[in-house]
Amino acid sequence: MIEVREVVTDQEWQDYLGIRHVVFVQEQHVPEEIEVDAYEEEATHFIAFLEGKAAGTGRFRLKDSFVKFERVATLKEFRGKGIASALMDFMEKRAKMKHPQYLPFMHAQVDAISFYEKRGWEGVGEVFQEGGISHQWMVLIPKSLKGLRCLEDPKTPEVIKRYIIYQK
Repeated sequence: MIEVREVVTDQEWQDYLGIRHVVFVQEQHVPEEIEVDAYEEEATHFIAFLEGKAAGTGRFRLKDSFVKFERVATLKEFRGKGIASALMDFMEKRAKMKHPQYLPFMHAQVDAISFYEKRGWEGVGEVFQEGGISHQWMVLIPKSLKGLRCLEDPKTPEVIKRYIIYQK
């Protein structure tokens, strides 16, 4: 059984950082000095367990008029078992509940884009490099645009504003 929850205890925090280290630093060769960043304290962190074993992570944080999804990772031995889907389900619901006026947004690794597209996320803009890995902006456009801050925010990139308006 998969259980996802917000990171609360010291043990969950250690498990959470350990998973990120294995996936991002050891497997993907992201420099350690950028993997743990200045946003750790402001972000809301999530951890997924399969049969009681820590298996995956994710976080989100507010950035301007967006709720930015980040650090979604699953340990290799747990991939293909629904961990990332369970994490994203939980995180998307929590973000919608806590921050309904903020557009869900992420820098998705190109290799994971098809996973996010199946969930309704849409790629926007050009592919770019981050931490030595190809990424693309992705957004999860809500059913209603009413009250969505990014449409009025001058910091929102025009490519995102145009895409949202064109899609609706």
